Amino acid sequence: RMGIKEKLYILKNHPWILLLTLFVFGCLFAIGLYVVLSLAHEQEQASRDEARDLATRTASWFSEALDRALLPVFALSRLVEQLDMFATIPEEIGAAFHTGSLPFLPPEEAGGFMRRNMTGTSCSDAEKIERFNNIAATIKRGAKMEGILVNLQVAPLAVVCYAYPLVNTEDFEPPKVLNSTEIIGLDNLAESKRSASAKETIQSDGVVIAGPLTLRQCTDCDPTVKTAFIAWVTIDSLTENQVIKIDGIDHDKWGFATALINWAELVNRSDVNEKFIEKGLNYQLTRTDEVYNDQTREFESKVNILAGDEEFACDEINTESVDINTANNVWNIKVGKNEGFVPRWKNKSIAAALVGAFIVSFMLMIICIESQSHHDLLRDMLPPKALRKIKNYKTCVEKYDIATVFFSEIVGYTAM
Repeated sequence: RMGIKEKLYILKNHPWILLLTLFVFGCLFAIGLYVVLSLAHEQEQASRDEARDLATRTASWFSEALDRALLPVFALSRLVEQLDMFATIPEEIGAAFHTGSLPFLPPEEAGGFMRRNMTGTSCSDAEKIERFNNIAATIKRGAKMEGILVNLQVAPLAVVCYAYPLVNTEDFEPPKVLNSTEIIGLDNLAESKRSASAKETIQSDGVVIAGPLTLRQCTDCDPTVKTAFIAWVTIDSLTENQVIKIDGIDHDKWGFATALINWAELVNRSDVNEKFIEKGLNYQLTRTDEVYNDQTREFESKVNILAGDEEFACDEINTESVDINTANNVWNIKVGKNEGFVPRWKNKSIAAALVGAFIVSFMLMIICIESQSHHDLLRDMLPPKALRKIKNYKTCVEKYDIATVFFSEIVGYTAM
């Protein structure tokens, strides 16, 4: 059996063995690497496609859910246009700070808001309030969105006149309650926190959605609604000369209808979160708004998180993103994996391909060395002609017509 030195000697004198070994190693490793990378890429792409498909389906669900949540406020706006009881309320209220218009309540009575004194108007008429409550209750029941559609309002001249339920206990577990008593008379155009959305609604011909925002009954109270949207739908003038002036421009508008949507409850009731957990995925639904900064007098981008993880830790490489066209601007949903879409076995498989290629090529080298050693031995023992015959798998027999057989003995050899 050959030792290491003999094998190295053969390698030195026959370099083709080492070259063949390296060639085979390179080919085997290249084939193994190609197979591993191809399978890994296929699985990674399948995971990405699955994530993108789930993101697309989730995006469609959110868009449809928002559309369903907006249907009641559209229905309310159409009823306002059809019923005479609402037609002349703007004339009763009047434009803010104009002579003959309803005055604002003193700060100590307004609860910190810009509220008009609605006493003696249709907005304080018990019979009309009951009629509005019946209309709003019918719309709310028909929507079948208990706990999600938590309030319906109408605001002639952008001043809240009616709200249902005024005190909402039906959509919340005790002791939570949504008390809208202090919202009656709120002048959305005069209220600084709502004026921008109110102006946008009056100037538009569709729906404007504000939020997400948190609804609390007091500053230190726990949120009644953690994530809410306020949807405003504009209503055109119902009588002649009914206008709302915005930045010096008259708009032929009666006002708008409003809905408060408990978005957090809508998301919680869906199985969206469970689907992502089941697939081992993270997601985040966001909307980017351009907000005007009064101090810098420039618009700044503000990203609002609407659903999913508050902290989305996945990097861009391991994230799939889908845009959603909704009634509330363009939303974006990001889906990703913390450990990445690349299969975990990829690096281990590459290492296995490397080790496998090395073992096979090393075994081939040993076989070549043994074969060359055998060949060298035969070359030293046999004549070239006989060796050629053996290599060609022929029987090595020589015929001689005359032969002499010589027997001899070495003296003393046996004793040695």
